[in-house]
Amino acid sequence: MEKRGELSPRFRVINMKIIAFGEILWDVFGDEKTIGGAPFNFAAHIARLGAETYMISAVGNDELGKEALARAKELGIKTDHVAIDRAHRTGVCNVTLNNGVPSYDLVRDIAYDHIPACVPRGEFDALYMGTLALRGADSRRAFESALKYVSHREVFFDVNFRGSFYTRELVESLLRSTTVLKVSDEELPFFGRSALPETCLRLAEKYRALKYICVTLGKEGAAVYDCRNSTLMYSEVPQSKPVSTVGAGDSFSACFLYNLLAGEPVTVCLDRAVKLSDFVVTQLGAVPDYDPKELFNE
Repeated sequence: MEKRGELSPRFRVINMKIIAFGEILWDVFGDEKTIGGAPFNFAAHIARLGAETYMISAVGNDELGKEALARAKELGIKTDHVAIDRAHRTGVCNVTLNNGVPSYDLVRDIAYDHIPACVPRGEFDALYMGTLALRGADSRRAFESALKYVSHREVFFDVNFRGSFYTRELVESLLRSTTVLKVSDEELPFFGRSALPETCLRLAEKYRALKYICVTLGKEGAAVYDCRNSTLMYSEVPQSKPVSTVGAGDSFSACFLYNLLAGEPVTVCLDRAVKLSDFVVTQLGAVPDYDPKELFNE
């Protein structure tokens, strides 16, 4: 096991193209609403870091859909491949409180369950995927088409388990194409009850395309397993006091992948990903405003 390495080199903006497949939705809490969905948050963060970023998704032909497209544009996400579905409404997640404990109703049969197949032209540095949007048969077929026909170097899989909207068969199928896996400590037991090094080793041996396994550890930071060298690296423990953890994991995913594609050492990728997520938890909202050069070069 290793700790992170020496001080990071200066942050650089690198030309790269990223495409994220999955849900665009609104979290609705009473009269309040906030745009989200892990793929959307990821896309917003990696666009802010400097990547040319696209999404394959769908929104309804309604006011929430129009607002979502406008917000995506503000955040630098290209929506060329976000379909407008005239038969289904824009995705929502209804949030309710019971004795202070939130519960989430991810409404079914909405636009992101019916993402149409498309094949964006050009070469992409990475394809991002999760599990929620693949609960619908239409979207699953669209994703399989993208995975097969869209030119990409890396496949980033953020499992993002939500309720019962995933199966072991689905996860194992996606892992066969994954080169970089991100999982939280809460999701890790799905892959076995062994200690972290043994779990990572077993995954690396079973899924030969894997290069890196990122494990977020909450207040303890994160770890990255280098599958080619069988090395597990831990970050330093974050020091910030969280205000909201919404979007923290998505910012970690975006920052780790961006720096990996930029050719930074894995220790630098881990260090910066934890630093960004540590900043995000001090803010309200999944994608707060920040300048990556100021954040990483201070």
